[in-house]
Amino acid sequence: MPSGDMMKTKNYLAFVTIALLISCKDETETLPVIPTPDTSTTVHGQTVIKVMPYPTGWIAVKETLQPQYLITTPKRDISWLASDFQKTSGYQPPQDWYLIDAVVHPSGDVSTAIINIDLKRNSFLAIKIVRINTGGSVVESEIHPLPLSREQTNYFPGSLDRIRLESYGEDVFVVARWNYNQVEASRFSFYKDQFKLQWQTLVEPDAFAGTLGIIGGGFDNFHQGDQSFFVYSAIDAHGNFYVGVASHEDILTNHDKEFNENLSAGADPGSYDFGVAIVTKLSPDGHRKYSNLMGTSNSKRLINMRVGNESIFLIGRVKTGGQLNSWDAWILAADASAGIVKSEFQVDIRDGDMFWDLTPLSDGRIIAVGTTAYTQNPSGLSVSDARTATAILLNASGNKVSEIELPQGPVNRGSEAMYVRSLRDGGIIVAGAHNAPGTHAEVYADGFIAIRHLSAVK
Repeated sequence: MPSGDMMKTKNYLAFVTIALLISCKDETETLPVIPTPDTSTTVHGQTVIKVMPYPTGWIAVKETLQPQYLITTPKRDISWLASDFQKTSGYQPPQDWYLIDAVVHPSGDVSTAIINIDLKRNSFLAIKIVRINTGGSVVESEIHPLPLSREQTNYFPGSLDRIRLESYGEDVFVVARWNYNQVEASRFSFYKDQFKLQWQTLVEPDAFAGTLGIIGGGFDNFHQGDQSFFVYSAIDAHGNFYVGVASHEDILTNHDKEFNENLSAGADPGSYDFGVAIVTKLSPDGHRKYSNLMGTSNSKRLINMRVGNESIFLIGRVKTGGQLNSWDAWILAADASAGIVKSEFQVDIRDGDMFWDLTPLSDGRIIAVGTTAYTQNPSGLSVSDARTATAILLNASGNKVSEIELPQGPVNRGSEAMYVRSLRDGGIIVAGAHNAPGTHAEVYADGFIAIRHLSAVK
C-alpha cells in the first residue's frame, strides 16, 4: 500500500469521497499488444502535457512537476521542435506570470494564456492572451472579467490552472475561471498584430470550490486536490465551443438561479450526487445552445473532455470497490448536438486504470491513453510509485480491442500517457510522463513524445 495517510481539508465537494461503489475487480484478460515503429523521444526534467503539429515540426507544452503545496503555480513553458523532436526555440512567460495553455493556428502562430496574482486588483487575478508569430514576435492582450451584476465572494484561487484555449482558424477561444470562480468564455480574432474581442459570455456563475490536502506535502497524482478549479474545453469543426465544469451542489444551485434552469432535477442530494460535469455548448457567435448535467458523480473522477465524431466525451476513472486496485478507466459519451448522454464505458485493463485523454477515429473506434497497473489507498489519495503508460484501442461499443505499445520509464516509477491526437497520415501522437513520482516519492520526472502508425492496429 502506498505510504502516507490522507486528510480532507476544507472541502465542500462531498461527492469526491463518499458513497463509492462496493465491488471487486475481476481478473482481466491479456490484451494483444500491437508493436509499432518506435518513433519517440525523451524530454529530460519535464513532462509533456501537449504536443501539436507545426509547419516545420512540433510545438510542445511542458511542465516541471512540483510538490502539492505549489499546485497554485504550475510551472510550464513551450518548446518549438524540429521534425526529429530536437528543440529549436522556446517561450517562457514573464517573471511572476504562469503559462497555462497554448494552441497552434494554421498560420503557424501560437496563442497562449498566462496568469498571475495581483492583490491590488478587485479581481486579484490578471489574465493575458499572448500571440507568438512564426518570426518570434510577441503580442499580449489582457482579458478582463465581465462586470459584476451583484456582490460576490472573492475566493482565494486554490489553483491557477483555470484557463483553456481552443484554436479555430486564426481565432482563439478562451474559457477562464476568475477568482470569484465564475466561468467566462470569449472569442478573439487576430488581425494586423492586434487581438480583437468578438464576444464574451458567462458560462457559470460564482460558486465555492474546495481542495483536498495531502499530509506532509507530496505529489498530487491525477490532480485529486485541485481539479475542482479546472475548466475543460473543446471545439468542433463548425466552431461550436464546448465548456465543461465539474459539478457540485453550490455550482449546480447557482447555475439554475442564474439561467432559470433546473439542472438540479438530475442530481440526487440525498446521496450527495450532483453529477460529474455541467457541459455548455456555445455557438460560434457566443450564444448558449444548451447546458446539461452529465453523469452520476459519487464514484467518478473527471480528468478531461474532448469532442469528435459529433460526440462529447468525458474522460477519467471510476472507483469500483474498496481494494487497492479498485479503479477502472472511464468514458462517458454524449450526443454533441443536444448534449444527451448516449453511453458510458468502464474499462478494466490491469489493476488501477485511468484515462487522461482520447482521440476518436473516423470509423467510430476510440484510442484512449492513460495509466494503468497502479494502486491507491482505498480510504485516501495516496497513489503507488509504479505506474505504466497505456494506449488502448476501443471499438465503438467501448470494448477493448488491443493495446498499443508505448515507451516506458523505470519500473519502480510512474509512466503516464497524458495526451493523444490523430495525425493526418492516419497515425497518432502521444505525450506524457516518464520516471514520475507516486504521491510521496521524490518529485521529478521526464517526459516523452511518441508517434505510432496505426497500420498494424486491427
